[in-house]
Amino acid sequence: MKVLMQGRTELFAVGGGDKVQIEKTAEQLRNLGVEVDIRTEMNLDLSQYDIVHVFQLDWTPETFFFAQNAKKYNKPLVLSPIHHSVKEVKKFDDEYAFDFRRLSRFLFNDQHKRDTFKNVYRSFFVPTKAIPTIKSVFMGLENMHKKTLQMADIVLVQTDAEAQDLQETYNVNFKWAKIPNGVGNNFLNTTNFKNIFGVSDYILSVGRIEPRKNQLKIIEAVANFRKKHNLDVNLVLIGVVRYNRHPEFSLRFKNVLAKYNWIKHLASVPYNDMPSVYHFAKVTVSASWFETTGLTSLESLFCGTNAVAAGERAKEYLKDYVSYCTPDSVESIELALEKEFFAPRPILAPEILREYTWENAAKKTLAIYKNFSV
Repeated sequence: MKVLMQGRTELFAVGGGDKVQIEKTAEQLRNLGVEVDIRTEMNLDLSQYDIVHVFQLDWTPETFFFAQNAKKYNKPLVLSPIHHSVKEVKKFDDEYAFDFRRLSRFLFNDQHKRDTFKNVYRSFFVPTKAIPTIKSVFMGLENMHKKTLQMADIVLVQTDAEAQDLQETYNVNFKWAKIPNGVGNNFLNTTNFKNIFGVSDYILSVGRIEPRKNQLKIIEAVANFRKKHNLDVNLVLIGVVRYNRHPEFSLRFKNVLAKYNWIKHLASVPYNDMPSVYHFAKVTVSASWFETTGLTSLESLFCGTNAVAAGERAKEYLKDYVSYCTPDSVESIELALEKEFFAPRPILAPEILREYTWENAAKKTLAIYKNFSV
């Protein structure tokens, strides 16, 4: 079986959760004997492939053209939309937008039009996005997403809430199955931890430095927590600062780093070292305005570290193992952080340890592939 996986044109240049999902699923599928290629170009010759698996629907116009090409070659189309709640995205744009995103809020009320406007801006930095973006201006991004869902032979969601939101947003029925995300093999049965930073029981937040990930409010919550409890606790932030995408937010972040000497920021850490980074933290905080599941919180739990998460979808995965906050409230983030900082470290049930791995995700994905005649 030979599978083509396709993602947004800037996938390899600008990483993200979708890149992790694609690469880790492909890695485990190869271990199961499946031949997998990962490509980002449109209008490829698909004659050599048995199945086309497309990732990422939201604000990504090129997904429609990947799907259209799969149908042109009469190939089974599997779609992993990695879909965020449109209501949550709109709330974020309405209440906490910076830079160019703030301008889209004033120009458009419809979220899909806002996303199209932002894609025009992104195309200046990612020229390969220009042609699909221009076409989305005329077709309508919402219409493109709806047609993509209709073309898919099956849609693989991460949560039940994702499937429900897709159906309600695009008013379309489709065949779907749930394939949970997972953690990498380096998070399983790990005992050889190394203290990379030389300190323990710090507060950790992992993710690109950008408004959506909410680092400024996390920093404010940690500052309040330190003052309230008179604790000299460090905050470790791991994530790339994207000055071209978020200049205003990035400048504010830079100024806050200069203000507090108890914050340690690293653009990245080798993936194999991440279990140690989590393990020596006391709490991992994810206060994103919108996420699909909250993978960093899951990774944190696997390493025996408490976690704070946001959003209803995270609850499908994390249940009562973490404390939840609302991203628009510094007080809410602080209270959740306070609860987890003084709580015992988590012990996950065996079924959680078995369910949420990339190996298991790949096995379930392969079972879907085998439903098609190849």
